[in-house]
Amino acid sequence: MNKLLVALGASVLSPVLFAKPVIVTSIKPVSMVVAAIAGDHAKIEQIVSSTASPHDFALRPSDLRKIDQADTVVWVGEALERFLEKPLENAGKEDSSIEWLALKGMTLQEFSKDHADHDDHADHDDHDEHHEDHADHDDHHNEHADHDEDHEEHEGHEGHEGHEGHHHDGVNPHVWLSPDNAKVLAVAVAQRLVLLDPENASVYQHNLADFEKGLALKDAELKASLSTVKDVPYIVFHDGYGYFEQHYGLDHVGEVTVSPERKPGAKKIAEIREMINHNKVQCVFSEPQFSPAIVKTLLDGSKVNSVPLDPLGTDITINRGAYLAFLSEVSGQFMSCLR
Repeated sequence: MNKLLVALGASVLSPVLFAKPVIVTSIKPVSMVVAAIAGDHAKIEQIVSSTASPHDFALRPSDLRKIDQADTVVWVGEALERFLEKPLENAGKEDSSIEWLALKGMTLQEFSKDHADHDDHADHDDHDEHHEDHADHDDHHNEHADHDEDHEEHEGHEGHEGHEGHHHDGVNPHVWLSPDNAKVLAVAVAQRLVLLDPENASVYQHNLADFEKGLALKDAELKASLSTVKDVPYIVFHDGYGYFEQHYGLDHVGEVTVSPERKPGAKKIAEIREMINHNKVQCVFSEPQFSPAIVKTLLDGSKVNSVPLDPLGTDITINRGAYLAFLSEVSGQFMSCLR
């Protein structure tokens, strides 16, 4: 009888005693790095779905509950995910969150002033004519219709003077496209998980060592392959690949749009077509998070290649090897269109 009581007591207590840390992540690339360190020892809950873009995301009530119940929130930062600032503050999670952009040891890039000026004076004359270009993207965000409108307005505008939209006159927030920056986040995540779950400290430390070793090997492999196309001119959908391009010696000659939530007008389209001809551009990349219609319009009648370049790893399965698979995928997308 006593043994039975002990067994029953253990079964009741075990979910509490051995509960996995709950790590809430903002976007999929963050989840990839967290998964590399956490493995199966933590529960990862991602806020922005893999098919959505963080540039114009609206939180739902279910997302706010995730934040409130998290042991740690890992996000890129205000420059990309402005929608998380107030919720983190309201939930008292600011100090316990890991903000990737703010970590010591990060290598950050600044967007050029030319990009900021271009963004501020974007040509929108034919906005209505091309409205259908983002129909798929807009339909996707209709799923957030249940989000309280007053709350959404509060999240989007209060206390953020100078940060309306995804301006490109400050830091480039796409830090996950740098292997060096991924390593910085991995170290921070390992340190946090050791504090949250000291019983599995050796597991997290081992996973970190494995990640760093695998990252070094993958990085060397990609540097060798991408060096063969470093002089091939191309155009990106939006200027979000600077970290990857700088790390691997690539350099685009232009972008379809400075900010992905802003559509290029007739003047910009004419400029890009001229750029394609002048620079003998070999590839114009689209992005799966946005309708490719505008890219098709640009290339109509030309023989220029076009493939999707996915900055969020939409089809990557989240596991310990996800981030390395993501780097391989991005590299492969560049190679498939440039060689």
